[in-house]
Amino acid sequence: MGNWFSKLTGQRKKQSDISDGQVAAETLPFYLEKNSGMISSDRLNVVRQFRDVVENQLKILRLSLKATSVVIYWSDPSSDLLIHYASSSQATTFDCCAVLEGSGVLGLLKDQQQITLAPYQSNSPPIPYYGKSQNVGSFFAQRFTCEEDESRKSAADSVLCVDRSIVDDWSPQERVLIDASISQITESLTLARNLLFTDVERRTLQLVFDGLRTLNSALDIESVYSTATEALGLIVETDLLAISLTQNNYHEICYISGEHPTSALNHKFILDDSLVGQVVKYRRTLPERTSYSGRAPVVNGLSLFDGYKSVLVVPLLQDDRPVNGVLILASHAEDMVTWNGREMLEVLAAQVAIKVDLAQSHEHIQQMTITDPLTGIANRRAFQRAFSAMYERAKRRSGSFCLIICDIDLFKRVNDAYGHPFGDQVIQHVASQLSDVVRIGDLAARIGGEEFAVLLEDSTLSGAFDVAERLRKKVENLSLSYQGELVPVTISAGVAAFPLDTDNQEKIYHYADQALYCAKEGGRNRSVCWKNL
Repeated sequence: MGNWFSKLTGQRKKQSDISDGQVAAETLPFYLEKNSGMISSDRLNVVRQFRDVVENQLKILRLSLKATSVVIYWSDPSSDLLIHYASSSQATTFDCCAVLEGSGVLGLLKDQQQITLAPYQSNSPPIPYYGKSQNVGSFFAQRFTCEEDESRKSAADSVLCVDRSIVDDWSPQERVLIDASISQITESLTLARNLLFTDVERRTLQLVFDGLRTLNSALDIESVYSTATEALGLIVETDLLAISLTQNNYHEICYISGEHPTSALNHKFILDDSLVGQVVKYRRTLPERTSYSGRAPVVNGLSLFDGYKSVLVVPLLQDDRPVNGVLILASHAEDMVTWNGREMLEVLAAQVAIKVDLAQSHEHIQQMTITDPLTGIANRRAFQRAFSAMYERAKRRSGSFCLIICDIDLFKRVNDAYGHPFGDQVIQHVASQLSDVVRIGDLAARIGGEEFAVLLEDSTLSGAFDVAERLRKKVENLSLSYQGELVPVTISAGVAAFPLDTDNQEKIYHYADQALYCAKEGGRNRSVCWKNL
């Protein structure tokens, strides 16, 4: 047994080497959060008072057993450390450093709940809380655990250690006293834990409520993205957040917020075996822990998330419907999301999924209300809105714009001779030519049966006339036939300019319409400017 003992070496860790989150959690007898930000200061004061009560209980136990030191450690699963919680000692060499779990004499607890060393031999593994050699005659250690609430995931073993200079074994009466003390301490720790979790759950509900209230203020899809980022920011700090929407075997990153450029935006990526693909396939948040090793790509063919220590991909789920997208969160910090943070993110993600779906439906309906169903270009309502907006902008900044109104020549004859289905084809072909000649930022619209309009922002009269002529010639060159018979199609156009012709919105439309009338009267298949009448 002595040889086995000699293989176990003591490993200690100074409190200054522990991360800020672990130092903040030192007063907690179980793993709760990576920091105490979710816990009110008043509640932490109560928890510290509970620790004082436990230390008094340890002092009573030490005096009753004539022990040198009585110590409680608790296990921090995020760091593989045993954290000092409370103690009572009369040893001058006592040191309350955190230690690596499984090191020193406590390594003997790996496969058993209790160890007794009486006498404690010189070649025994070191006792972790003594920085220097200490006269130890006998040693006792036992694991114990508070009653667990599985939904809170608060599991963490505690260890009670007792040593004394007497070499005698621990008597049955002494073990009964130790068990009674552990039972009393467990009750205190359970009560402290429940107080903390009540506080955390109240704060959790408040954060979720605030996040949902923020999210519900969004209507259009861009607002959904920005308010989702704001809502998620209430729960977790990230260095990068992306929203990607799925379609068949692909997904497209539609929104990125954080420290990286937006070069990945609006690009499609194959799902396959990427982390995003696994989340979509299995409908669950991954990875199980947020630490990111980089072995599997977050997004196939994209190195955007490389170099982050924490990554979490959360599915956008609605009941049993297919996953319609994912949230991708990344941070340079380790363990960016805590147990309750993950649950809150999933609650918000479900709402984001609903809001994205509603916003897309809303945008589709909106698009339908401003789009001509036959041609796919803007309808009269959209034209009127754009006309007013362009007019107001031009007035405000002393700019200019031009209006072209055009009409298919002798269209009634086409309908009468070849039927309305063919007439619809003619309208569609003319609309296609309009779409070809307008610039980005301009507008082509169908404003009547065979009547169209074009708005050209920041355009001169000569430039607008050139557009009208290009359009007229493109329509003239169309090769449309009905049952083998070639059907000629032409248009006439009228052009008016702001502020050259007038600074009145109604008159601009009237002047363009009058110019169109003159083009018709002058023989059709021509463009006329109001200025030249």
